[in-house]
Amino acid sequence: MNNKYINWPNLYQQPALFHIYLTERKRGKTDCKAWTFLENLITNPNTRYAWLRRHWHDSLECSKPYFQDLVYKFCEEKEIKPNQFEVQEQGLSYQGKRRIYFFDLFSFRKARGKIARGTQFQEIVYEEAIPIDQEFLPQEQWKFKDLVESLKRKSDSELKITFLANPYIWSSWFLDNIPNLQESRKKAQELAEKGQNEGVKVVSKDGQWLLYLNLLPGSPDPHSQALEEKINPSLRNWDDFMIDKEKVSKYKILHAIQDFYFCEVGIRKVKKKYCLMHFTKNKKETSAELVNFCFDREELVKSKLKNSVIREKNNLIMKWIKLLKNGMLAFIDYRSRDWFLELLRVRHGK
Repeated sequence: MNNKYINWPNLYQQPALFHIYLTERKRGKTDCKAWTFLENLITNPNTRYAWLRRHWHDSLECSKPYFQDLVYKFCEEKEIKPNQFEVQEQGLSYQGKRRIYFFDLFSFRKARGKIARGTQFQEIVYEEAIPIDQEFLPQEQWKFKDLVESLKRKSDSELKITFLANPYIWSSWFLDNIPNLQESRKKAQELAEKGQNEGVKVVSKDGQWLLYLNLLPGSPDPHSQALEEKINPSLRNWDDFMIDKEKVSKYKILHAIQDFYFCEVGIRKVKKKYCLMHFTKNKKETSAELVNFCFDREELVKSKLKNSVIREKNNLIMKWIKLLKNGMLAFIDYRSRDWFLELLRVRHGK
């Protein structure tokens, strides 16, 4: 395979439970990963992999024909008889044994009861982990967790999970454990603008998550360049309102709203700054006396906080919009940002 763009084999060998590769299209991440799988199959008879897509039609209409074409090229280069491979709807077999299993996250329950005891997977690859239409499945993280638990029959078995994606958006559940994501994004953009190809590598504090970020475009394509839409320079991107949690050294929780905290950043008497934070990002103890803003009576009943009050949603949102416009409000994590966007899109909410 051609690795002139990025040294993928070297990156794949980095120690981490979860690998995330965010690059522009035509950078070879999918081809090199699938090619590596085929090379391992013919040398290790016990190798098992899972190739995951989001929807069942993606698995059927993309994974199967993709591997059929790749196997043909692989056998031609390695001088192997193609009849040793067989690609079906459920996966790829080599010498009569299934080695790569095709799954989709939409039908995650199919993995339950399908994997026999003793079958051990070396790696799960989630291809197109960020959807081009930017629409994730409801409860996608939970469905992915359930599928992983169905494939991993032994708790002590070594399993690597790889996410392959294009950076259509920067809000995703599997990016939640990456520190300084926004800073790394800006650095990768600066490197791409300079034409530098080294990319940015980020590792979580516990060493379990690895992100490789490279925003340098692939080979220039005249058709893509001609069809590229112009961006209105007077419009802001929602990523501009994000701030890394590591940049907020001090904050004070003013009140809670559903699963989120409205916080004051730093200690300022004038030009105060605020942030919205998902409760999982909070490192401080919260008091039972914390004021909780509710939008309806159902939220009021479910809240465990004593000081729960109902606030008019539209008025509260308009206050936040003014803070955003004045550069006084930011989002620490993608959950708070997407939650705010959902509130904006609901025209006739409660």
